[in-house]
Amino acid sequence: MGELSTQRLRLVPLAAGHVNVMHELSVDPEVRRYLFEGNIIPVQQVEQMIADSQQCFDQHGIGFYAMYLDDDSHPQDGAFVGFCGFRLFEGDGEMELLLGMQPRFWGHGYGQEGAREVMRRGFDDCGFARIVAATDTPNQRSVQVLQRLGMSFKERRQWHGLDTMFYELTLEEYRQLP
Repeated sequence: MGELSTQRLRLVPLAAGHVNVMHELSVDPEVRRYLFEGNIIPVQQVEQMIADSQQCFDQHGIGFYAMYLDDDSHPQDGAFVGFCGFRLFEGDGEMELLLGMQPRFWGHGYGQEGAREVMRRGFDDCGFARIVAATDTPNQRSVQVLQRLGMSFKERRQWHGLDTMFYELTLEEYRQLP
């Protein structure tokens, strides 16, 4: 359940100490546009999300990670970038990749970098056979990230009242990625 790292990020399992930064992320209007169904979520819901993540770590060896910039040359070194990781997907028990980032860090590849590392952990260390992801169809930034991660489009349908696109990556496809 330890930390993960990439060239520019340090990924720390979400814990009670992350409630404030996660709540601040959840109230950002740009983040809410496609995450949290547009709702400002109460602190108690953030606490439950973190508790659920810790339970996922206990049961599956992985959950959500807080992403921090880890780049001495960057003026915002140490800043909270966002979160990424896995939860059980509604209805089918597969692992769903989720990603949420502060808008000031969009467009720099941090989301893809963090997601690639948690996917590596899921496949290589936790024995995942498949990873799924869902995003609102208008959220083309997320669509592009999922495609860059090597995920394949599966279907488009209404989900929770929203036009949603579903993606997947199997272990076999993961092993063929460059």
